[in-house]
Amino acid sequence: MRAAGLMAAPVLCAMLSSAEAESRWLESGRLHVSEVGSLCDQVQDIRLLARMQMISSGNDRWRRLSRQEFVVEGVAMGVPPLDPGRCYVIARAGPVDQNERRAFEVRDFAVSPDRTSVFVVGSAHDASPILEQPSSRR
Repeated sequence: MRAAGLMAAPVLCAMLSSAEAESRWLESGRLHVSEVGSLCDQVQDIRLLARMQMISSGNDRWRRLSRQEFVVEGVAMGVPPLDPGRCYVIARAGPVDQNERRAFEVRDFAVSPDRTSVFVVGSAHDASPILEQPSSRR
């Protein structure tokens, strides 16, 4: 059984590598606002790297709350005072009675024929301005 697992590992890695190779890595800073908006609307998942960046950012309280519970609530274009030309991931950390929300600027997208993902996030902001707007998409 162990030998079968060892033989299957290279095949699985090759399959994952070829799927990743089909993805294009797009830096949001090099895209027109309309392209960023279109990609933001198409996001289907958040890659592990971006999740780890979100969890490890911030102060001790955010990191502690992130270890208790971490939920990506949605992806939306910025609402003032955030930059309306940028895409943000809205995340919540901690249990309901003491949670904190943040908006993370999307720096890079990974785009393949069947999926658009957030690959890398940048700076974090208080998510309250986005959540208070009636037009925000969650």
